[in-house]
Formats: sequence, structure tokens, C-alpha cells
Amino acid sequence: MFEELQIEHGSARVDLALIGSELQAYELKSDADDFGRLHNQIHAYNRVFDRITIVTGPLHAQGALKIVPSWWGVMCVSRNAAGALVGETLREASLHDRQDPQSIAMLLWRDEALLALQAEAEQHKTSTRATRTQLQAELARTLGLSALRTAVAQFLLNRTFSIKVPTRSAPSGGLSHPDANYLDSRFQL
Repeated sequence: MFEELQIEHGSARVDLALIGSELQAYELKSDADDFGRLHNQIHAYNRVFDRITIVTGPLHAQGALKIVPSWWGVMCVSRNAAGALVGETLREASLHDRQDPQSIAMLLWRDEALLALQAEAEQHKTSTRATRTQLQAELARTLGLSALRTAVAQFLLNRTFSIKVPTRSAPSGGLSHPDANYLDSRFQL
């Protein structure tokens, strides 16, 4: 799970991405939000994700059903009488298979794209001086969509497992991440 995952070199950012056998996106729009950026987000998300769900408050739920593509899921979250959040699925997300390979490849860092190219095509001569953008373009041309999606998902998952989590004995003051104290409390071993 990635929060605020940047796609297409930062031209868009999805609130929540779930990476596994599918690339899933969740865009959150509270009743205080507007849909001003949604048009551009729709196009960017469509180029990358297999399934997309917009999660709104009751004020925007019906509007979301009209605005987002029919294969997007729509979920409405509201508070019940006791004040607890309750989610209602208004439309399930369907599988979308028309992503853009270049946009998917753009999720990779330079070194990841180079490794993916080298792993997929041992005979493939890839310049180690190629830029990130060049490597991503070559990767998008070289791999089929399914293989590309699998490779990108694996690299993204490896990122999450390579994050060093502090143990109880590690002083949180020495961590450089701005949310170090929060992370330290969440990942107590």
C-alpha cells in the first residue's frame, strides 16, 4: 500500500495505491473537496491502474457516479448516528486493461528500470548511461503489458520491504524522516 503515490513523474498523485497482482488506485474526495483536478486525474489514473475507486462523502457521491468512467468503482463514506464511519459501495470497480506501458514504466526509479531491462532481456544491450526516461521508454517498448505490470509491481513491493523499520531500542530522535516518531510507534517489534 502506497499513500500519495506519484505517477507519470509527478504529474499526478493518487491518494492510495494497492500493489499486488493488480495495480489498484483509490482517490479520496471529501465533501470539502471539489472535482477541479479530477478530469486530469481520471486520465492519468486510467493510463496506470487496473482498477480504480473514488471514495467520496455523501455530498459528491451522485456526482462521482456521473463523472468517472463506468468501470471505476464509487464508494460513499458517511457517519452513522453514533459518529462511526460507514462505507457503502455504490458501484464496484471493474478490471481495466487499456493502460499505457510508458505510464506504468514511469513508476520505476532509474536503477529499477535498468535492472528490469537487464533481467528481461539478457542479450539486450542497455546503456548504463541512459537516463531514467530513456530506460523507462525502452522498458515500455521491450516488455508486454502483463510482464511490465508484474515487473513494476515487484519493484514497488521490494521498496516497501527494504524500508528499515526502527526497533524499540532505536532512539527515534536519530531518524531523519519527519514522521519518525509516528513510524516508530506504528512498527514496534
